[in-house]
Amino acid sequence: MSPAQTSPTMINSLAEPGNTQSETDWEASDLTQLVNHLLRHHHPYTKTALAELAPLLDKVVRMHGGQHPELRGLAKLFTELRDDMGAHLMKEENILFPYMLALETDAPSAAHFGTVANPIRMMTLEHEHDSLILHKMLEVTDRFTLPPDACNSFTLLYKGLHALVSDLFQHIALENDIVFPKAIATEKTVQAKA
Repeated sequence: MSPAQTSPTMINSLAEPGNTQSETDWEASDLTQLVNHLLRHHHPYTKTALAELAPLLDKVVRMHGGQHPELRGLAKLFTELRDDMGAHLMKEENILFPYMLALETDAPSAAHFGTVANPIRMMTLEHEHDSLILHKMLEVTDRFTLPPDACNSFTLLYKGLHALVSDLFQHIALENDIVFPKAIATEKTVQAKA
């Protein structure tokens, strides 16, 4: 979709990212449920939001960047976040999550990374970096506060970015606080049985 074709419906759908953590007791969920939730909800939402908000951000910077220089800083942060998240999600989907799912079967193949704690440590460091970017995005936009001269595109952009940032904070917290510790504990249990 080109910037001119970005619709309020598309941004509104991005602003409502499906299931949130408050709807489910994730502590009681097993690794398969957790990983499937991440793969079905958070990962697709993040990819879609990053892809569809990028042209809208470009349009708003072109139209308003002269009067609002903070938009150029926001664009740099967004690009860094998009690049980081693309690689991060790929590593989770292709390496970490398949191993976590195999742990639930008690028959994981030998991992080239040793213990699951090793890639988790890397993912956690990446989460810390991306959380800093998210905080900077909130800071540079005064928590996505619209200026008085904001047009519809500006409004849609900030609404979509606010939803993306909120969802990413939930996504990161779910992985750091529940999924990763559960994967480490599950691996220890599986190894003890072997």
